[in-house]
Amino acid sequence: MFGGNSKKPQGTDLAIPQGSNVRADEIIETSIGSSVSMQGVLKAEGNIRIDGLFEGKIETAGNVIVGRTGAVAADIVARNVLVAGKVKGNIQAHDRLEIIASGKVLGDIEAITLYIEEGGRHHGQTRMAGDEDADQFLLEGPR
Repeated sequence: MFGGNSKKPQGTDLAIPQGSNVRADEIIETSIGSSVSMQGVLKAEGNIRIDGLFEGKIETAGNVIVGRTGAVAADIVARNVLVAGKVKGNIQAHDRLEIIASGKVLGDIEAITLYIEEGGRHHGQTRMAGDEDADQFLLEGPR
């Protein structure tokens, strides 16, 4: 966790959706285990996996995986986000957000690509990044 030993994901227990940008064999540089509870601001360059409790804010240039036992009360900014546990907060995925069947998100989300597996839950507003001209499109209609 402190710049030393990178490790493979602890929990290839997730059924990664087909077409996912998150791979089961990715290196997880920061991991919060199921028996851990943390508060604060978590900033990283690499991939993060949360199986415990985290409250605060998460920012990374890599991916964030919230495992089945993970409970996050934080805003998340990352390249890709996969939610199998619970997130209460806004999520900004620069590429893809995936909520699998066991996942629940309470908050606003913004992503280029959004995937919600049957059984996955989202309560909040959704904004598809790249739709900056959506208002103009609606006014003009299809071409």
